[in-house]
Amino acid sequence: MADPVRLAAVASYRLSGHAQDADLDAVVDHMARVIKAPIAVVNLVSTDRQCYPAERGVGAPDTHVVDELSFCAYVVAQGAPLEVTDARDDTVFRDNPLVVAGAVRSYLGVPLVDEDGVVLGALSVFDDVPRIFTQDDVEALQSQVRLVRTLLSLRRRVAVHEWDGRLLELQTSVLEAVATGRPLPETLAELHAGLTELRETSDGARSAQLSRTRSRLTQIAVASADRRFADERRARQDPLTGLANRAHLVDAGPDLTRSGAAVLFLDLDHFKEVNDRGGHALGDRVLAVLAGKLASSVHAAAPGAVVARLGGDEFAVVLPEMEEEAACHLRAELDTALVDQVAVPSGQVRVSASIGLAMASPGAPLDHVLHLADTAMYRLKLGARTGARPVAA
Repeated sequence: MADPVRLAAVASYRLSGHAQDADLDAVVDHMARVIKAPIAVVNLVSTDRQCYPAERGVGAPDTHVVDELSFCAYVVAQGAPLEVTDARDDTVFRDNPLVVAGAVRSYLGVPLVDEDGVVLGALSVFDDVPRIFTQDDVEALQSQVRLVRTLLSLRRRVAVHEWDGRLLELQTSVLEAVATGRPLPETLAELHAGLTELRETSDGARSAQLSRTRSRLTQIAVASADRRFADERRARQDPLTGLANRAHLVDAGPDLTRSGAAVLFLDLDHFKEVNDRGGHALGDRVLAVLAGKLASSVHAAAPGAVVARLGGDEFAVVLPEMEEEAACHLRAELDTALVDQVAVPSGQVRVSASIGLAMASPGAPLDHVLHLADTAMYRLKLGARTGARPVAA
């Protein structure tokens, strides 16, 4: 049964084949030359697979031989050197594919043990003829184990620092994206791409770290986007009535009048008397109630309309692409809907609305049309409510 601790230790070196390390390559060249063997390898052994950070004579970054037939897997299992004089006569290794093919007849290997005492694999030489290896051959391999362990350990530390550095760069980039207000989908896409790349070279512990990083940064990005959305909404919304404010109306103006629009300008009648006799708290409640009625009536007739409080007791309604007849009909409905009998100390005040209408031609500046609707509203306040005609811009 495979040892998960040992396999995790092998995986921690993040090597899937040749390390392209000149020092490791020099080790196998030295082994082959000193022992006079055609094949020399540094072998990291995982389940049924032999990975060669450095090799001479194999010509491949790895091989796949089942552990039961693998020379190096046997060294790992025993934790001791192994010498095979003639593999064809060996009951264990004679069925090894390389032996069957005639590429290997003899073998010598010693355990490659890391700093934590885990057997990672083997330093080994192979020959294509039967031979008896000497004690000097064994010592030549063992003399290289410490060097290989040091080189692999250093390589792992460098890889860990590089991995940590890339994770730090990703975290910094995502937090900068959050701080500068980049769109949430773009920020999350960058986070996903960066974590996916890092996960390709992560072990179990680092995968857990990546999951925690994803969760934490996602929460930060979403919370920031929510706050930004709320701030933008507050900046575009009248806090008392919940309607759009003047700034929102001005910003949206070009889009609202692009294909023509009907524009209503509303001013509440006798509202000052409510404030004077009942106080501003009562006045605020009246504004909120009438604003709710205004928005409800307008959106029932024109879902794409924008209803805004311009300030005080003045309101505006922009009705994109609405024809004059429909706008006149809506204005008449609002004349009836926007009436409230307000109880004040020592009596009541009847609050209503004066509503001016102006028609905007396609692309007309909204501020100009609002001025025309404002002018029409004041004509009504001066007594011309009945039969007043809209003006066009």
